[in-house]
Formats: sequence, C-alpha cells, structure tokens
Amino acid sequence: MNGHPVVYYLPPDRAVTGLAAVFEASGFLKRLKPKKKLGLKVHFGEAGNDNHLDPAIVRTVAIAASHHNLQPVAVETTALYRGRRQNAAEHVRLAREHGFGMDRILVPIDILDGTHGEKYYEVPLDSVLVPVARLARGLRRYRYLVNLARYKGHMLTGFGGCIKNLAMGLAAKAGKLEMHSDSMPHVVPDRCTACGTCADYCPSRAIAFVRHVAAIGPGCTGCGGCLAVCPQGAIAVDWNAASETVQRKMVDYCRAVVSGREVLHFDFAVNITPNCDCNNRTERPATADVGVFASLDPVACEQAAFDRTGDVIRRFWPEIEPSVLLEAAETDGLGRRDHRIEAL
Repeated sequence: MNGHPVVYYLPPDRAVTGLAAVFEASGFLKRLKPKKKLGLKVHFGEAGNDNHLDPAIVRTVAIAASHHNLQPVAVETTALYRGRRQNAAEHVRLAREHGFGMDRILVPIDILDGTHGEKYYEVPLDSVLVPVARLARGLRRYRYLVNLARYKGHMLTGFGGCIKNLAMGLAAKAGKLEMHSDSMPHVVPDRCTACGTCADYCPSRAIAFVRHVAAIGPGCTGCGGCLAVCPQGAIAVDWNAASETVQRKMVDYCRAVVSGREVLHFDFAVNITPNCDCNNRTERPATADVGVFASLDPVACEQAAFDRTGDVIRRFWPEIEPSVLLEAAETDGLGRRDHRIEAL
C-alpha cells in the first residue's frame, strides 16, 4: 500500500447527513459492479437495549447504494448466547421492533447463518489460533460490504468497533464459540430435563443421555447450535479465552471475512457506552460524542477512533489492553495503523 490509508471523519452532527460525502470522497460505490448485492452489516441491538445505531444510518446508505444500481441488504447472524437473537425469525422480529423494518430502512434483512446459526462455510487461514475460520454460509452471496459499527467499550476486548463487527458479527455460531471459548459446550445437569431437543437438533449426533441427563460426546464439532435450541438453558460454555487470545482470533476472523471482498468500514463513535450492543439494558453515554470514522482500511479506521477515545476506553476496562487487537491486525496484514485524516 502506497502512502497512508485515508480515514474520513464526520463530526457528530453529520453522522447521518454526511454519509453521502464519505461515499463520494472514497469512491467506494463507484468501484462496485451494478446490480450486485451489497451487504450492510449492522447490529440490530439486543432486547432491552436501545444503544444500537440509528436505523436512519442504514436507510441513508441504502439510498446511496440504490443510486449506483446496487442491491443493498441488511445482513446479520444469530447470537451465541440465549436470547431473542438466538434464532433467525425472532432476531428479525426484534430488528423490526428496533426500527429496522423495511418501511424504515428500505432494505430486507438477511440472517446469514441459518435458523439457529448452524450453517457455515470454512475459510483456511495461515494462523495457529484459527487454522480454519467458520463463517456464516450466506456470506458467500455477498462480495461487497458496508461495515456499519457502533464504536463502544467491551468487557472482553476493551473496545468493539468495525473489526469486531465483522469478526464476531459474520461468524457462524461455531466461529463465535471458537473466538469466545477454548472448550466445547457442556451440559449443566441440574437444568437438564432430558427433553431431547438438543439431541434431535445436533447435526453431529454427538449428544446422548446418561441417567436422564444429556451428555455431549467427542463427536461434537463445536457448532454451538445446542446452546440455541435448549429450552432450559442447560447447555453452557466456559467463557475462558483470555482477552488477548480473543482479540487475536478476532483479527483472524476479520481477515477471513474481508478476503476477496470490497468493504468500506465505519466506526460510529457516538453514544459511546462501556458495553456492547449485546448487553440487555440501555446505558447512558459515558462521554461526549466524537464523530464518525470511515476507511477502506479497517485497522486505520479503528486506530483513528481509538486515538480519540483511548483514555475513555481504558477507564471503562483498565484491566484489558485493547492495543493487542490493533498490533495484531497490522502484523497479520489486515491493514495499517498509520493513517491520514480527511475531515468532510
């Protein structure tokens, strides 16, 4: 890459109205072949949490894409943990409740990893931590992406922005499990009622019953589907991967997502809260809005946002070193940390 990557900056009051200027300055939409699908990756928010991005952002991007004869679609995947986002149909209903219905954002929603997050494809990587990334199978339909991330704190990685939005957000359940945990799912005996739902679902036929309690055998592939379907919440994982390991795995998964794709990345450093959109309660912003950062380089985009929020992020989670993500991302070739800001 010649020269420093450009990071486009919008002040907070232009977080929606200035998006057209970003597309014009970057030339991103002009580079794409007409009539092709354009995935708009956005988190629709957890039930009880209104800190998600403004649906008007998605609507504005959709309109800009339509002017270039593209087919924008809002894309997401199911969540690993229990809740309304754990299956596709309920996830879509929740998205509509949060204002992401087609009447508001003008585009359909595509949950990419199947009904319960069980559908994935594999991407080999030159990585010890992640030799093979397991991405949502429906992602294969999208060569073009606009990565719309709300920049905020995160209890495991210090902050979450555009790299996490692709890495966790477009991995299938098996990939999310791999990033979060170093172990396979296990059964909590006191919660199991031997209803058989997990065994009926398991694509690997790895679940049997011992003394009326489900037991997950060595045939388990770690797809994480059993966590989603168990009505009693009796399937659990050990969230024991250290922060540094999670950050490095996220870099690997982001590399897998962007490989062979054209992507424009956004970090919306507005409404900055200590926790991510997966939290089940709305939080008040912990600092003043900073603005919007956008770049063709995800590492430069994250670095620009972190340069202006690092003190706040470190106050949120002083025990976590968030620069691990940025250093690993540059070392592993995802992008560059040095950058040039262009205010719009």
